[in-house]
Amino acid sequence: MNKKALLKRYCVHQGLHWSIIGIAIPVLVLIFQSRGLNFQDIGVVMAVWVGSTAALEIPLGGIADKYGRRNIYLLSLVVNVIGCLTLYFASDSFLLIITAAFFLGTSRAIYSGTLDAWFYDTFHTIRGELTYHKAISIVNVMVTIGLAIGSLIGGWLPDYVVSLSINLNSIYDLNLILMCIANFSLFFISFVLISEEKVERYNPSKLQFKQLIHHSLNAIRVSFSHIILKRIMQTTLVFGFVLSSVEAYWQPYLSEVINNKAYGVIIFGFISALYFLMAGTSSLLSVPLIRLFKNSHRELLFVTRSLSGVFFIFLALSDTVYSFIICYLIFFFLFTAGNNSEMVLLNDNTDEERRSTMLSISSSMVTIGSVVASLLLGYVSEQYGIVVNWIACGFLLISSSLLFLLVPAKEVKAVL
Repeated sequence: MNKKALLKRYCVHQGLHWSIIGIAIPVLVLIFQSRGLNFQDIGVVMAVWVGSTAALEIPLGGIADKYGRRNIYLLSLVVNVIGCLTLYFASDSFLLIITAAFFLGTSRAIYSGTLDAWFYDTFHTIRGELTYHKAISIVNVMVTIGLAIGSLIGGWLPDYVVSLSINLNSIYDLNLILMCIANFSLFFISFVLISEEKVERYNPSKLQFKQLIHHSLNAIRVSFSHIILKRIMQTTLVFGFVLSSVEAYWQPYLSEVINNKAYGVIIFGFISALYFLMAGTSSLLSVPLIRLFKNSHRELLFVTRSLSGVFFIFLALSDTVYSFIICYLIFFFLFTAGNNSEMVLLNDNTDEERRSTMLSISSSMVTIGSVVASLLLGYVSEQYGIVVNWIACGFLLISSSLLFLLVPAKEVKAVL
C-alpha cells in the first residue's frame, strides 16, 4: 500500500466517523433543553461531558500506544453507543443525563489520539511522494464533509419526525437512535479500512501501571516545557474555551434571532453543514495559504486566529439570520485555518512511541478549556446574556494569538 491508497482508506473512514458525530451537532443543546434543562444545567452537563474526556484522555492515550490504536478506537464506538442509549432513556432525569454525558465524554477520551497517531506513523513508513501536510488537509476536508452531511441529516430528522407524527419522547430522539445503528455499522467497517501491522510494541504483557503513569507524566512534563509544544498547548486551551462557547450557545442565540419564524429545525442542520464545509475549505486552502506566509506555521496561526477573534465579536453583534450566517462562516474559516499547522508542529516535535499520548494531551487541553467554559460561561450567559459571553471570548482569542509569535521557526524534537 502506498501513501495515496492509505490516504483514500483513511479519508473514507474519517468521513463515516464524523458524519455519525454530525448527526447530533445541530440539535445537541436542543436535546438537553427538550429534557427541561436551562443554560446553567446545560453548563454542568457539558462540564461533566468534557471533564470526563479531560480526566481520561491522557492515560487512555498511553494505553493506545501500548495495546494498539485500532483496538482502543473500537472500544470508543461501543462506549459511544452506551452514552447515546442512556441519553435516549434519560427523559427528564438529570442524573441519567449526567451519566450519558460521562459515557459520551469517555468515548471521546478513548478515541482521542488513536487513529490520528496510527495514520501519521503509517504514513511515514510507506512509499510515496505525498507530504503529510497536504495529506492531513485532505483528511480534514473529508472530516468536514462528513460532519456537514451528518449535520444536514441531524437537522432534517426532527422535522421528519414531526411530519410523520412518530411517537417519540422528543422529536430529537430519532437522532440518537440513528447514531447507535451507525456506530455499530462503523465498528465492523473499521476492521476492513484500518489495518495495524506494527503490533510488537503493543504487547499487553509489557504494560505495567507504573510504566503507564511514568509514560504519561513524562509526556505532560515535556508538553509544558518544550519550547514549541508548550505554546501549542497554551493556545489549544483557549481554542477549547472559545469552541465550547460557540458550540453550546449558537443554537439558542440563533433561536432568538429567528424569533419563532417558520424556518424549522432544518435551518440548524443547514447552518451546521455550511460551517463544516467552510472548515473543510479552510483546511484545503491551508496548503496554498501558508505560502503567503513564506511557509511559516506560526505566522499563519497568529494572523488567522487573531482575525477569528475579531469576527467572533461581529458574530456577537449580529441581529439578523443573514448577518449571523456570514459572520459565523467567516469566523470558522479563520478559526480553523491553522489547525493543520498545529498538527504539523505537534507531530513533527514528538517522538513516535509517545505520539498518541501527546495527541491526547493536546486534545485534553481542548477539553479542559471546554470544562472551564461550560462552568463559567453557563453562569455568564444566564446572568448577562450570550452577547457578553461571545465578546469576552473574542477578545480572549485575539490576545492569546500573540503566543504564536513566541514559537521558534525551527523544529525541536521532544526528548523524554
